[in-house]
Amino acid sequence: MRNTLLRLAALSLVALVLFAPTAGAQGKTTTVSIKNFAFNPPNATVAPGTTVTWVNNDQTAHTVTANDGAFDSGTLQPGQSYSFKFDKAGTYAYHCNIHPDMTATVTVSGASGSPSGSASASAGASASPTASGSASATAGPGAPLPSSGGPSSLGVVAALALVALGAIALVLVLVRRGAAS
Repeated sequence: MRNTLLRLAALSLVALVLFAPTAGAQGKTTTVSIKNFAFNPPNATVAPGTTVTWVNNDQTAHTVTANDGAFDSGTLQPGQSYSFKFDKAGTYAYHCNIHPDMTATVTVSGASGSPSGSASASAGASASPTASGSASATAGPGAPLPSSGGPSSLGVVAALALVALGAIALVLVLVRRGAAS
């Protein structure tokens, strides 16, 4: 029993070491649904470094095209998605090139660490490089999105550390109780 508890404590430490860097690398994300010929939410407000992912949940093709050319998804067929990481503060108006009445905005508020953005498309959608970002196609819905760590990542790491420390403390209490009896 004692060996089992010690192994559990060791595994908790290994899990903390393995998963803490992963949690810290995850960035902020927001999803915009394209459905019924509308972007939902139509006006998103995000912090710098946030990746916005648009998912075409409609029955027809759409695009996500910045009015100023900062990003362009190309044609997104039903079920496809497109992501863009917003690094620079400002308001980005965008529309669907196929259905010009479909309009929306992303407002990036707060300090900016970089003057550029980056894009990624999934499920076979094409994306074109722009002056303020770079684009790449990825291999489907499960593919990783561009992201950056931030203050919220530190909270995840701290929570993982507390859980691991709690598990180790519990194991030590159980080991002492086992040794005392």
